[in-house]
Amino acid sequence: MLDTHALTRRRHLPALVLLLSLAIWGALAAPRPAMAQAGSPRGHEYVGTWNYDQPDRASMRNVAVIRCPELSSTCSPSPELQIPQIGTIVFSKEAGGRIVGRTDQGCTWTFAVGATSLELDSPAQYCFNRVINSAYTITKWSVAVSGNHERESVVAISHQPTGDYEFRLDLGSRTKVTGGAWAGAREVFPGTWRYDASDPQSRVNVLTTRYTDPDGQVRTVQTPQQGLVTFAPGRGKTMTARTENGCAWTLTARGNTAELDPPVQTCRTAQGTATLTFWAIASDGRRQSTVMAGTDERGGNFLLSVGSLTKR
Repeated sequence: MLDTHALTRRRHLPALVLLLSLAIWGALAAPRPAMAQAGSPRGHEYVGTWNYDQPDRASMRNVAVIRCPELSSTCSPSPELQIPQIGTIVFSKEAGGRIVGRTDQGCTWTFAVGATSLELDSPAQYCFNRVINSAYTITKWSVAVSGNHERESVVAISHQPTGDYEFRLDLGSRTKVTGGAWAGAREVFPGTWRYDASDPQSRVNVLTTRYTDPDGQVRTVQTPQQGLVTFAPGRGKTMTARTENGCAWTLTARGNTAELDPPVQTCRTAQGTATLTFWAIASDGRRQSTVMAGTDERGGNFLLSVGSLTKR
């Protein structure tokens, strides 16, 4: 995910949690993959809901890299930025044998079933992501599965006000959501969690809020995301997240991933009404990675693109 607001204010790259890794040198005209041979799976093994596994910066599993390529004239030179990838994709089989992937951030992608993998078809697909308020073109996306485990790599172009940036995920992995996913969620979410120290350089726990003043001017404010969040099992297969402003939010939890459900929720506080329009969390029971968007009590549109918490 890419932080368009940050790019317009500083030369460092944004840090929004993209469910995709973007890169400028994708094969825009790559040939379609060889189709699966008769008698082999024709896509059914991909169908279902898949969660990104917990990001790990040490191995770079599910950590994308954003950068401006050397000698590029399409973007402003900036330090490389590492972006954890979290969230879900739902693969379904469509007429004609193609596989369609729909992400939790509202983008839809079409794949052809190859002999050993899914490949993006056509190889240059565009989406404007309304959660992060950013557009990107994916030029290559390969997906291979083995049972309930998936491996993927993504190459794409992130279109920003300051230019086009390279963003790639070389070591992506997901796990399929199965019947035991709720039991797994009960193990990794309950408890009290504290936001880690904010780091403007890496964009970790930096909350970006945009306010529109009476004269129509847009004012951007960056503040550290701090405090505690307490998770407890709710009704059905949900988690209730209680924040320090007294609000309670409901998330559907499946395996290591929890997402806001219903997708728009409001809370009345002493300062006004707060609204969440997106909240995705990946947890391993000790660490959480999160992406959150909404509107605060003063009417500002906020985005936490690289959230990080540790269990107390």
